[in-house]
Amino acid sequence: PSTPYARPTPAAAPATAAAADERSGTADGQDWPAQAASMGKRQKEAGSAAEDSYRGDVFRKLGRVNRTLPPSLQLAARNNAVVAFAIGKKGNIDQLRILESSGSKTFDEAALGIVSKAAPFPPIPPQAANPGLEFEVGIGPF
Repeated sequence: PSTPYARPTPAAAPATAAAADERSGTADGQDWPAQAASMGKRQKEAGSAAEDSYRGDVFRKLGRVNRTLPPSLQLAARNNAVVAFAIGKKGNIDQLRILESSGSKTFDEAALGIVSKAAPFPPIPPQAANPGLEFEVGIGPF
């Protein structure tokens, strides 16, 4: 058998103007400024998720192009080449440079070529937190 319990009583309407002022900024018991702030947080999280997804797409595209490097070029490298590049709002490459050399000028040029060959990338999603994104990626056999 169920245990009986007392039902909660509904809150009474404020009897005075001072009590009504305590509830200012709320409608029907809901705090709208807090909900608006929460919506902004959700939009930021959605922007971050869109940015993370986009970054994953870029790395997958680079990985597909990277497989086309001939083994003779890979043997010339002593390390991975670290390439830095920035993608603009429309998916174009704004900056492209070598951060760390592989030890082979030919391989470094091929690493830059991989990024150039993978471009253009899709436009950055409008939900992304930043209109342009920067990447650093290691390219090489190691």
